[in-house]
Amino acid sequence: MLLDDVPPPRFSTEDSPVNWLRATLPLFAADDGSPVLHRFVRWAFSLNEGDLLAVSPDAASADSWRFVSYGRRVWNAADGCLHPWPYVEELLRLPMAAMEPHGVIRLPDEALELRAGSALLRAEVGPQGRAFTLQPLGDRPIHLERFLQAQYLLPVLKGFRVMLPADMLWVLNLRPGEPLVCKPSLATAEFKPFELEENLKGRTVVELGTGGLLSLPDSLRVPSALRPNAKVRMKVTLASQVTFEVTQWVGLD
Repeated sequence: MLLDDVPPPRFSTEDSPVNWLRATLPLFAADDGSPVLHRFVRWAFSLNEGDLLAVSPDAASADSWRFVSYGRRVWNAADGCLHPWPYVEELLRLPMAAMEPHGVIRLPDEALELRAGSALLRAEVGPQGRAFTLQPLGDRPIHLERFLQAQYLLPVLKGFRVMLPADMLWVLNLRPGEPLVCKPSLATAEFKPFELEENLKGRTVVELGTGGLLSLPDSLRVPSALRPNAKVRMKVTLASQVTFEVTQWVGLD
């Protein structure tokens, strides 16, 4: 398994920009057999080195294990009810896994069978909650899939530019000087990494600036975006290709 060549940023523990994820993927293993989470899964679940995951048997399959963020569940319980301790106590009775460097998961004894080679990952983020399961890959037929969507509100900076968030740059492996293909339309601009776009007709090539600065096209220079404290909405999609779309945002602080 190829581990991170660039350290990840510190993901926010309060909220994740990822609002939708559905993935079924083979999971690679570290040299000692421990599973390694894909970048976008760590991003979706805001998992930093040292974070804990509560582990429980998955009801859908006898050899599967379900993982939820311990920190997120504790904060949700504290924010959502007057007496959160019973929920926290129930959570503390579960085995715990820990996030180590490079996305490696240190498994509890109960789930150590997942260390023997690769495993299958099923991850879901949506209105129903955030959880992922791991199970031995075996020889069962599987349908691989990946769909992720994240959203940001970005302030419009001087020179009609935006600063792309550090977590997004890391997940998409975007670096200063990298060319991006921009397809502008009315109050919208779609961007793709240059190597993913085969047809340049009606598109322009822009260069990602220092720190992730991105110049926005004329199609987004609408009156609301030119006011002080204006923002734009950015939607990131990972499916068969990587795209991010920037649109005007009418809500102002």
